[in-house]
Amino acid sequence: MFRTSTYALPLALLASATRSAAMCDGVVSTFTAECSYANFVDNLSADCSLDELFPPPDNATTTEEKIEELCAYGAPVRFGEIQGTYQRDRRYFAGGGQMVDGASPHLEKAPIVRFDANLADDTLIAFPEYATRVQYNINTLGGENATNGYPANMDLDNGCDLRTVMCCFTDGDFAAGGDATTDVCHHDLRDSPESSHIKGGWSAFPGDETSTHCAGFTWEDGGEELLGNMMYDVSLRNSAVKGYLKGVPGAPMCGCVEHMPVVEEAACRTASKTTEVTYRFDYAPATEEYEGFLGASNSVGVAYSDCAAGDLKAQFVANQGGDEAKAALIDEHLVGAGGCEEEVKGYLNDHFTVEGQSDRYDATDHAVWSDLVVGQGVYFQPEGIDDAAADLAFRALIDGGCADGDGAPRRCLVRRRCAGCTVTHTDVYYQRLTPLPTPEESHFLYLFMNQWVSAHNLLGVDFEMYSTYEDALAGENPWTSCNYDHVNVGFPRDCGPTGHVSSNWNSYVRGGGYADHHGFFVERPAAGGSDACQNAGNYPLYCTEAEANVVSPENSSHSHMMGSANTYMPNGVTMHHGDYAGNAVQCDCD
Repeated sequence: MFRTSTYALPLALLASATRSAAMCDGVVSTFTAECSYANFVDNLSADCSLDELFPPPDNATTTEEKIEELCAYGAPVRFGEIQGTYQRDRRYFAGGGQMVDGASPHLEKAPIVRFDANLADDTLIAFPEYATRVQYNINTLGGENATNGYPANMDLDNGCDLRTVMCCFTDGDFAAGGDATTDVCHHDLRDSPESSHIKGGWSAFPGDETSTHCAGFTWEDGGEELLGNMMYDVSLRNSAVKGYLKGVPGAPMCGCVEHMPVVEEAACRTASKTTEVTYRFDYAPATEEYEGFLGASNSVGVAYSDCAAGDLKAQFVANQGGDEAKAALIDEHLVGAGGCEEEVKGYLNDHFTVEGQSDRYDATDHAVWSDLVVGQGVYFQPEGIDDAAADLAFRALIDGGCADGDGAPRRCLVRRRCAGCTVTHTDVYYQRLTPLPTPEESHFLYLFMNQWVSAHNLLGVDFEMYSTYEDALAGENPWTSCNYDHVNVGFPRDCGPTGHVSSNWNSYVRGGGYADHHGFFVERPAAGGSDACQNAGNYPLYCTEAEANVVSPENSSHSHMMGSANTYMPNGVTMHHGDYAGNAVQCDCD
């Protein structure tokens, strides 16, 4: 999480600073331990005191906050200090800038080469984060998780769930650098719009595109201390020292693997400490022209090496500790040696460019599923002019009288089909467990369309989700991960089978998700139980008392006259007496 400071020196300095009017001079505290306020105080020079360094109006609380902030943001080398500005880094990561395609790349490389020779192996480097990005991220993403300064395609809080970062270069003497090349399969431009400046679209690379070198790193929870060092190693060091430049067309040069092109293989790099970290705080006394300031720095031995498990995919799998489901998540991004041929064929097939048909666009079986409730793109269907009526109709379909195989009543499944989503989200099934909230409590259709919230809607409590119809009917393999409550983000936010899966949500009031082509359907009762019918706005009705009692959670019903015939409405379900607006069949109980 990034915090800005009113007393930090500009990022162009290699040591952030806190302004004050103290009389101490030079090194005032140094220690080889965790960087903290307590250790700073314990190792404070006998010639100095906190009162000298932090005179009134500072107090113990503000002093501790300033030291802790210097530990977090002053002691490590800020990534932006290596090239000198955020704009240089921004353009570099996107695949451009003066070092990549400028007139004097050697001049641009010079500061990085000096840093590499003098500091890269002897200091902690912070992962890229910039004060100028904070407000931008808040405006773009919204919510508390957006309060950070991460650059495009590298947001560790939002969109880096696999904890894997990769850089891909298409220009350089890779053989002379001792680095292998890989084939590039395809890239979805929606994954990195800030780099390509294109909101949508895709690119595919049939044949052998092997003049590309990709390198990255992956980490486990708790292994974040050297992320900035590893980022430097696979990015700026490769460019300035080895001369590797330019990214895959339409893709960023560096980013979390979720935002990078799909490739066959990538080299894996890591970093480790060879000594413990020593922190040093220096104070420059005030002069007639300048206030005094306190700066922090660090020194530590850092060794860079190839990963123990081999390439990037192998190391990611090793990090999952035998969890096959989590290990398989990397397969969408690194397809293995020789894997691009089939990957590109399947990808092009899904985009209508290979003879045949993708099952993403198969016709919906309306003997099992309702007519389209609402949708976008190839499933376009507006909700209707009367918003409240559309919600009531949707509720009526869900409470339509479905039953399990043993006859036990249940609510009918909601199904979303999404042609544009990743493979885990092309078909998702929502099984409601608890009664629907009242219309006064929740506009239930809007929850799916635009505002996926936690109120009356918790995974494992109010509903379950499944990847197949068969699993949903059997109650097997339910999804285990879900989140909610992001403004104008609809079903199912980042919910996933085993962990968060980003950007597969839909919204009818904003863009940004993959679900540009999706539609919602509801299971028909005939697929899971007895048929409910309607008459004169009354619903659900059954021709026999026995049928109605099976559907009722109370095993009871009440009668409704239909001409000379009796129909029966189950008790304990959502009942409509003259106000049903759904598409259930008309009763024929003569």
